[in-house]
Amino acid sequence: MRVYCRLIEGPVSAAWCKAQVVLDNSVGCTLCFTGQVRQNNNQRNDVVALHYQAYPEMFEAEIKKISGEMASRFELLAIAVEHSVGEIKLGEQAVCVAVSAAHRRDTFAALEFFMAQLKKRVPIFKKEVYSDGAQWLGEQE
Repeated sequence: MRVYCRLIEGPVSAAWCKAQVVLDNSVGCTLCFTGQVRQNNNQRNDVVALHYQAYPEMFEAEIKKISGEMASRFELLAIAVEHSVGEIKLGEQAVCVAVSAAHRRDTFAALEFFMAQLKKRVPIFKKEVYSDGAQWLGEQE
């Protein structure tokens, strides 16, 4: 399985992830997840932006570990992960993950597995920016 990952300043776009996982005519299914900044979280409804920080080397190393686990569980051809750093405004996309396989069955399970592991293990730090201040959060929401 091929693994592609990168951190980018500002919002992500699904175009890069999709382009990485459509390798050749053996791909029968591509599944893409995007996560965007929402207005409400933790009993607040005035979120205006998120600010992300990450260590690129640790980000890449953990993505590769999780991808290795996925390769032993699911029949995938490729995964691509793009995550934002810096400020991402309300409605903009902060993360995109795309997976490809010969058949759709494994793509759904693999993407769910990956997102759960990303939130638990990948060192990405998030600060919510509100209309009246900001707060660093623990585990990603």
